[in-house]
Amino acid sequence: MKSIFRIIIIAGSLSSVIACSSAPSHEEIAAEQTPTVKPEPSKAQELSNYKATQIQTSNGVITVQPTVVAPTDELNESLEIASTEYYDPLEFINRPLFSFNHYTYKYVLIPVAKGYKAVIPEPARNSIANAFDNLREPLNLLNNGLSGEFSEAGNNLGRFLINSTVGLLGLFDPASDWFGIEEHPQTIAQTLMKYDVGSGAYIVLPILGQSDLRGTTSVVSESLIHPVTYVFNSPEDTAVRVVDGVDDFSRQSDLYITLFEQAEDPYVYFRNQYIQTMNRDDMAREAAKSEVNIVGERPNE
Repeated sequence: MKSIFRIIIIAGSLSSVIACSSAPSHEEIAAEQTPTVKPEPSKAQELSNYKATQIQTSNGVITVQPTVVAPTDELNESLEIASTEYYDPLEFINRPLFSFNHYTYKYVLIPVAKGYKAVIPEPARNSIANAFDNLREPLNLLNNGLSGEFSEAGNNLGRFLINSTVGLLGLFDPASDWFGIEEHPQTIAQTLMKYDVGSGAYIVLPILGQSDLRGTTSVVSESLIHPVTYVFNSPEDTAVRVVDGVDDFSRQSDLYITLFEQAEDPYVYFRNQYIQTMNRDDMAREAAKSEVNIVGERPNE
């Protein structure tokens, strides 16, 4: 098993290096000679007016939903949207880290991601992503089990066994394609949320980006118990995590740049997007708990 994963890591790493050091293509030369056209401001305006908008990326047209994180109860009432005040006491630290991350993405990760996509065809990238998703299934199983989601934990176990064998160490996904076993990813942060642990202050992590205190706890904990730690020896486990990060980032890099350039204040925009996502998760969890309580009530006799 280790030998096969070493081959995947070496292939991915060499591909990125070759792509970054290769001569520019005709398309890249033409792009450099063509004046840069800024994205239409109307897209950002649509988001500012709380309207969904569509953005063209290399992965196709993506619909972006507006962000609504209201700093006051009056704005909540005027929008008729359930929201909570944002909590960002560390903004004086978060903003410099956000800028650091942006320049790291722009001048390091995005060029590497472009080289990765240019050299490795999409089917191969999908197989690499499948392998990393499969490697995470034991962690999903643990978190779903601790959350009391035993049906989802059973799915995690079934997917891991099928994809690790029939799917050739997770390079393919017969669990979904042939057996219809759905994915049920679960993080430690989601498990903590299940037990009503609050998100805490908003935090920008170096390289990793938007998070909060609960999410940071999840990232640190999962880095210590992630299965990759037990499959590979050091420093191979670090190389695997780097390849996994590049593969994941390559799927989001175009959208990130588009949204960054359209936002009037990128820090506030990405912060609000993250917090609004957390708010929606909290509201969904409360709604699910309410449904359980309603179903569990016995009629008056």
